[in-house]
This record gives sequence, structure tokens and C-alpha cells, in this order.
Amino acid sequence: MSSGMLRTDVYDQLKERLFSGELRAGQVVSQRELTELLGATLNPVREAIRKLEAEGLINVYAQRGIQIIEGNPKAINDAYDYRLLLEKDSVRVFVGHATEGDIEAMIGKVRSSLIKLTRKPNDRTVRLAVLDDDFAFHKALIDFQDNAIISRHYSLNAARLRLFRINIDEPLLRLEVAANEHLSILDACQRRDVETATQLLSAHIEISREHTLGIR
Repeated sequence: MSSGMLRTDVYDQLKERLFSGELRAGQVVSQRELTELLGATLNPVREAIRKLEAEGLINVYAQRGIQIIEGNPKAINDAYDYRLLLEKDSVRVFVGHATEGDIEAMIGKVRSSLIKLTRKPNDRTVRLAVLDDDFAFHKALIDFQDNAIISRHYSLNAARLRLFRINIDEPLLRLEVAANEHLSILDACQRRDVETATQLLSAHIEISREHTLGIR
């Protein structure tokens, strides 16, 4: 394996540990602890740390260590406000320009996720994989606009929200409900009902906000 691939692999592994909840919000770890956790050498771990700090997922403090970000109410609300701003526009574009094939493809992916959950409802590995599907649904709406700047900044914001949410286990508990809400949104898209699709998507995001804030 080349050194470049090794650095990428360590970055991906560390991000996976964050998104699985293995590294918890607010937790402080050292570089040495991360190298032991990942079974990696120091240089690729340092590079991964720099990338994750730039993405706003960790904070690095001299003499103290690396702290996983915590989601206070202001940070959570700011992230959800930004998410709403981008996703409401994206679903309007999707309703107006997606082909029947585009919509059917997304419906198929959501139904596939529900089948996975039906077969192994209590398997955490399966639920984490379906959580990836959940994020992919929203990212697909964003990416449909074919705007690299919007897609990039949406992904950064989504990563922060994912880290906030996994530490309360909320998204893993309501995957079936969320998937069915996705199907309702896609049904409205299929009927070319932009107003209903936007309302359903907004309500879907607001429910997630309330769960993340601990008020639902």
C-alpha cells in the first residue's frame, strides 16, 4: 500500500469511528491513543487529524489533546437552519427536473433499506449501514443540482450533524420511520407536487432537529 493510500485509509477509519459513536462527543483523546486505536503510524494519524479539524469535527488543543466536537443548542440549530435552506431548494429542483427513472431509482434504494431492517431489525451493523443509506438519500437530492460548491458545504454540515446525532442514538432508533417519510417525499416528487414535497421534507428535518435537541 502506498503512503498516500495509507493516509486516506487512516482518515476514513477515524471518521468511521466517529460516525459509529465509538469516539463520543466531547471525548478527549491523544495522538498516541488514536495511533493505538487505528493500528497506524503517527504521520498518517496527524494528517487525518488535520483534515478532520478543518472539517469542524474535532478541536485540537495544545498540551490537552484532541476533543470530539459537542453539539450545543446553538450549533445544532445553526446546522439545521443551513440544512433546511439547502434541502428545500434541492427538492424543488428535483421535483421540476428529475426523470421518472431518477425518482424510481431513489424509491428502490429506500425500499431496499427497509428490507434490510425487516430482516435484521436489531443488528447494529445493519442499522449503521442503513443510516448511511439515510444520509445518501438527502445527499442525492443535493447532488442532483450539480453544484460542486453546494454539495461540498452540505457534506461538511451533514457530517457535523451526523456526529451530534449518533451520540444520542436517535437516528438509529427511528430509521424505519425516517425511511417511510422518505417514501412519502418521493411520492410527492413523483406526482410533481412541489409544495407537498417541500412541506414533507421540511417536517422531516424539523423532527430530526427536535430529536437532536432532546425536545421530542
